[in-house]
Amino acid sequence: MTIQHRTVDIEAASKLWKDDLSASQIAKRFGVSRNVIVGIAFRNRAFLPAKQQFRRSRPNKAAPAPRKDETRRPSHPHEREPVSVTEYDKKRLPFAKRLEDLLPGECKWPVNNGSPYLFCAAKTDGKYCQHHQSRALASHRITKGGQV
Repeated sequence: MTIQHRTVDIEAASKLWKDDLSASQIAKRFGVSRNVIVGIAFRNRAFLPAKQQFRRSRPNKAAPAPRKDETRRPSHPHEREPVSVTEYDKKRLPFAKRLEDLLPGECKWPVNNGSPYLFCAAKTDGKYCQHHQSRALASHRITKGGQV
């Protein structure tokens, strides 16, 4: 067969294929690209049968142990430790609402750590009331490494 102005003997290629040489190794012997040999193998499946696919990873290889890094910070927000409940939150608990009951202009800070979550619901112009806004900024400064 003539490909790229070179001759590839299918019978000779099939013998090398059956001797378990790779398509790249056969291609080097004929002076063609690997894709030429793969194409010939695809078109002449009777001469070049499909090779068995082997698993590339070792099945008995042990997985590496997880790192024991105490300074690791949670990568997902749901992994974070729950916010501690303060005296202000305890005072707001009788007025707290569930998330679906909150109206625009009410504080969305959770005031308990249990289910169902209840939110502050104090009147505000933004997302949080003034008290919870200051707590959010203080915790942000602490996580960034600054002083409160």
